[in-house]
Amino acid sequence: MNDEQKPDEDLAKALERFRGSMDPLIKWQQNWARDMFPPTTRMLQESAAFRLNLTENMRTVLPPLAAQVKQFQEQLRGMHAFNSSLRTLIESVNRSYAPQWERIFESIKDFQSRIFPENWEGVIRPDIAEFESLLIDEGIALMWVPGPTVIQALLDASTAAERRRLISRRWKGIVTDCEAMLRGVTHPRLQEPKKFGLDCVRALQEGHTSPAQALAGNLLDSVLRRNFDNAARIEVTRNNYKKNGVRFNLDDYKIRAAFTFAPVWCAHAKYKTEDGDPIPRTFGRHPTTHAVSRAQYSRINAVMGLMLVTSVIKFFDTELEWPDKRLS
Repeated sequence: MNDEQKPDEDLAKALERFRGSMDPLIKWQQNWARDMFPPTTRMLQESAAFRLNLTENMRTVLPPLAAQVKQFQEQLRGMHAFNSSLRTLIESVNRSYAPQWERIFESIKDFQSRIFPENWEGVIRPDIAEFESLLIDEGIALMWVPGPTVIQALLDASTAAERRRLISRRWKGIVTDCEAMLRGVTHPRLQEPKKFGLDCVRALQEGHTSPAQALAGNLLDSVLRRNFDNAARIEVTRNNYKKNGVRFNLDDYKIRAAFTFAPVWCAHAKYKTEDGDPIPRTFGRHPTTHAVSRAQYSRINAVMGLMLVTSVIKFFDTELEWPDKRLS
């Protein structure tokens, strides 16, 4: 090898050494780029493979899927047809049976009216057991009088004292309710009691509370004696609760009779001055007759007595048989 060739060989060796020293740097750059940013070609390859798999799989996925969609659509159409048929059937039944339904609902309404008279119209009715305190313990008449507004207020009140205050505040309206009910009594046998009941109304309206209470108490006794036989009268007036603890049993009577005569039973609680009984402050038939006093006689008690005798008169007006006109 001559001297002219030596510089070229030295340059080639130097370049080779330089490339050798750069290889680690180049490899590090390649690895870093590969790890941080996938090459475009690899991304394209993966995208192409996904498309290929999707294309291949569509052949097996699409037909069952399309079949399910078709089946679902058919089910929807079937449900629509069923609902339409059902709606048509219901409308046909309603048209066909509307008169029968109307008669059924009228029968239910009539049944309710035969249990609860018109003064209960629109009243929220609790269970019968909840009436016991008002009827049996407090002796408040609820049949036919008073009107619905007072009935609801009495049911909503939480104590006996609150109910007595309510009767005291609304006494004028209650007396008017009693007057209207008495004027509607039509049975021939009850015309005389009806007249005395209206006398009691007028006495209260004119401020004669004591005569009104006395008349109400005695009229109650007269109506019971005239329209019940002795056994029936004793049954609804024998109140020995203080002695034997036996209460009036609502279950022993039909609802109208139970609601009418439970307060009658309460008003006949035994009272004897010779036994040292204090004069009751609530209305009672016995203290009204045998213990005339400021403790027993009051406007509240006079109103409660009128309510009670009005209820009883109206009960007999609805229950008594009319005389046969052919025999008169």
